[in-house]
Amino acid sequence: MTAPIDKIDGIKKRLAGVVGQVLMEEVEKLRVPAPRVVVRKADEEVMNACRQVGKAFDRLQQAKFSGGPEVRARRNLEAAARRLKTVMTKHGRFP
Repeated sequence: MTAPIDKIDGIKKRLAGVVGQVLMEEVEKLRVPAPRVVVRKADEEVMNACRQVGKAFDRLQQAKFSGGPEVRARRNLEAAARRLKTVMTKHGRFP
């Protein structure tokens, strides 16, 4: 048995609402929660040392560009790189 032509739009609207709601409920059930990222102390120390090297490098490049105290910036970069090596060695990430 088929529906009369003039009632199809109403049936379609009601059906679309119900089907859409059921589909969204199923999608929510299947959604997997994002895995938690655990940052350990070692990772935090290594990343902090990396950021310090990056900042020292930026300061060296700025000193080269602006004609500032380039020697001091170069020494600071070398010191930051040594600290990074020390931290990575301490946590077994550098041979």
